[in-house]
Formats: sequence, structure tokens, C-alpha cells
Amino acid sequence: MADNDGWLIDAHQLYSVIDDLDLSSKDLNKAMKKALATSSRMIQTEAKKNLRGLSYKGGPIKNPVFLSRGVNTLVYKSGRGASISLLDNRKVTVRYKGGNYKNPAYLLRFIERGTDKRELKGRGKYPRGTNRGVLEARPFFAPAVQAKYKAAQDILNDGIEKELIKIANKKRS
Repeated sequence: MADNDGWLIDAHQLYSVIDDLDLSSKDLNKAMKKALATSSRMIQTEAKKNLRGLSYKGGPIKNPVFLSRGVNTLVYKSGRGASISLLDNRKVTVRYKGGNYKNPAYLLRFIERGTDKRELKGRGKYPRGTNRGVLEARPFFAPAVQAKYKAAQDILNDGIEKELIKIANKKRS
């Protein structure tokens, strides 16, 4: 399911089936979190790779390694889902090369979607105003989701299956 600025993985249906199996919720949540983290990390890695390959007329995008810190994943504490997005309200600062900087996630939406013509009204030193131009859209997140969605689903299914087998074997022992 896609929302405005990211991708959401929902596992509520799986939990309803697993509730019927009467498994320990602590072990199950651990298994789900591990599988969700692995599958969401795959999409995050592809988005970062796409971002680093972007270029504009003037050349490659400046400081893509720092900007790639804005592609965020969040696995819910309950283990019932994960979110991969370009906007993150949790982190105000990001560590990069030994310093703390403002999270670059807000810039990524302008790169992904582009902007309209940006024109400032004239006043003071510039009475006629200034034209900041148009930032062309350079999608990197949506293609990453499309490219890795099926593989991420397969990893999620395999990861859950492996962890459930481990849990079932522990209960039998």
C-alpha cells in the first residue's frame, strides 16, 4: 500500500492467521521485526543507489551520500508493519562525517517530485524580484519500490517462514 511519501508494509492479515496457531507473541514479534527489517532494507538500499546515480544539467547531484541518509525505514514496535519513506519526523539531526546536520529528508521530496516555477517578489535590493527557476523531477524512490517490491515480498515471506519454523521446533523440544 502506497501513501504520500513512502511505502507501507502491512502484516495484519498474517497476524490473524498466526493468532490461531497459539504461538508466543514475543517470539512472533521478534520474527516479524527481523523479516520486515530485511525486506524494507532492500528497498531502502535500492532507493539510495538510485539517488546516488542522479544528475542534472550541471552534473551529478551534490553530496548524494549525505542526502541518502534521508531515505528512512521504520519497523513498528508491534512487529505488525514497516514504513519506508522520504520524510522522517523522528530524527531532527543526522550524523555525517563526525558532525550533526539537519535531516536531509525534506529535500528529497523536491528531488523526487520536482517543483513549479519559484519566483520571489521584488523588494529592497532586488526591486524586480528574482526567478529561481524550476527543479525538474528526478524520481528515484518510486522506481526503487517498483524494482524491488516483488523481491522484498519474497524475502519477507521466506524470513517469516524460517522464523516460524525455528519457533515451532523450539516448542517441540
